[in-house]
Amino acid sequence: MTALTAPAAPIRFRAVRDSALIAGRNLRVLRKNPGRMIFPLVQPVVLLVMFVSVFGNLALAGHGAAGAYRQFLIPGIIIQNATLTAPITGLALLRDASSGLADRFRSLPMSRAAVLAGRAASDAVVFASQVILLLAVGTLLGLRVSAGLPGYAAIAAITVVYGLALAVLSGWFALVIGDPETAERILFFPAIALSFISSAFAPVSDLAGWMQPIARATPVTAAAAAIRAIAAGGPLGAPLAELGIWLAALLLIAGFLAVRRWNAPK
Repeated sequence: MTALTAPAAPIRFRAVRDSALIAGRNLRVLRKNPGRMIFPLVQPVVLLVMFVSVFGNLALAGHGAAGAYRQFLIPGIIIQNATLTAPITGLALLRDASSGLADRFRSLPMSRAAVLAGRAASDAVVFASQVILLLAVGTLLGLRVSAGLPGYAAIAAITVVYGLALAVLSGWFALVIGDPETAERILFFPAIALSFISSAFAPVSDLAGWMQPIARATPVTAAAAAIRAIAAGGPLGAPLAELGIWLAALLLIAGFLAVRRWNAPK
């Protein structure tokens, strides 16, 4: 009886094990090619310093005195960075597919979803490294989080989950496109548009009239609002509820579509 039931545990946890192996493989690639990690860490810090240096002392019209804009701007830049990093997931999946590595994975006795889950897990490390660094630099530049260390942890967690949700969406888009060069040109355009048609850099009420309905409905605005509420110690119910709906939709729907596309016959 014991001999018959012993293999059940490995089978039950095979997807988790396989995903962890793929994530470890992706992280080892970063360790052996540190340039792939240095750029995603240096670029957001440079952008943060540049944006805050140029715009940080502006008065936020109707929302506070000069200098208060930094408290508004830095959370927006943190979310903008996660938005612009997410397409890298899709491009990495396509690189694996075009190199033949994906076919090799499919021929192995492993969970079909493990490649996508492992990619997401390794990218979570990148998102976490970025947000920790940005929070440290942002604090030096004037960001204040009223809840202290728990507030910083909450901001980091929201940013990582938000980045992963968009990364899953970018993975599906990339698999639909199918060509790495085409995907590289296409994937970043909606990410840039999402960043600017939102409350990342200005209150929605200060945007052009045609932008306002779109900006109110984007996940960027919801994520930025949640982070600002945590930093200021304000009410979190509405921002977190809206963000939660976005994250659930992106992770579940886009994740299902990405897995189905990955498993489709070639």
